[in-house]
Amino acid sequence: MNSSFANAQISNFEDPRLTLSTVEADWLIKTDKTERPQVGSSSATLLKAENELQFQGELAAIQGNEGLVGFALVEAPLPLDLSAYKYIEFYAKSKDPGVVYTLTLKDEQAQQDTGTLTFEQEFIVGTEWTKVKLPLSHFRAKIRGRLVDGFQLDLQRVRSLSFQINRSNQEAGSPIPLQFALDIGSQVYVTNQE
Repeated sequence: MNSSFANAQISNFEDPRLTLSTVEADWLIKTDKTERPQVGSSSATLLKAENELQFQGELAAIQGNEGLVGFALVEAPLPLDLSAYKYIEFYAKSKDPGVVYTLTLKDEQAQQDTGTLTFEQEFIVGTEWTKVKLPLSHFRAKIRGRLVDGFQLDLQRVRSLSFQINRSNQEAGSPIPLQFALDIGSQVYVTNQE
């Protein structure tokens, strides 16, 4: 085998994934308590371990207009153009395999008169490390937890990414308060690989 040809192949190889966010990003915690202290009671903490982000806490159940509400999220800034990619990919595990989490993206349209516009996709992971791959085309527009029409995620102007837990997404019989713990691998990627 021609060794110079093999070296040329290796040096020209490019990883098709782009790192979207890492443990070291400026993650910020928000809960119903921090956003609406007069009614909120969820709590959350964030630990940055060497190879994982540990998002954990206690999710409240607050009576809202459309049933029980309560949320906690960890958010990082993300000023990137993602239009060349099809998927977001990461590894995660949960203390409880039945807990529903949400990956949320915001773009330049976020500030609306009726509330903050987000683009969301739910996922569930097991208690062991699980690979999660979410199609960018499947993120759904929401304002205050409600689906809205007429908006499409602008992948050229994505500005933040968050991992979130919402009371309204959980099973009706889930504990009150709900203890949650989501561990996220050291990097979140975008990719085109199937």
